[in-house]
Amino acid sequence: MIRRNRGRDLEAAAGRTVPDLIAPRLDLLFCGINPGLYSAATGHHFARPGNRFWRVLHSAG
Repeated sequence: MIRRNRGRDLEAAAGRTVPDLIAPRLDLLFCGINPGLYSAATGHHFARPGNRFWRVLHSAG
C-alpha cells in the first residue's frame, strides 16, 4: 500500500514488476502498456488514483 510518503514507496518500487493478466477465453488484451512505479508499488495495473483507464473502460461498456 502506498503510504503518505509516496516518494520512498515509489523509489522502493523501482525494478519491480506487475504480473501479466492473461486468462483462458480472454476477449480483449492490451499490449505494450508499461506500468509505472505507482502500479509496481501497489501491484495493480493502472493504480494511480488519477488514472482514467478503469473509468473509461467501464463507460465503454
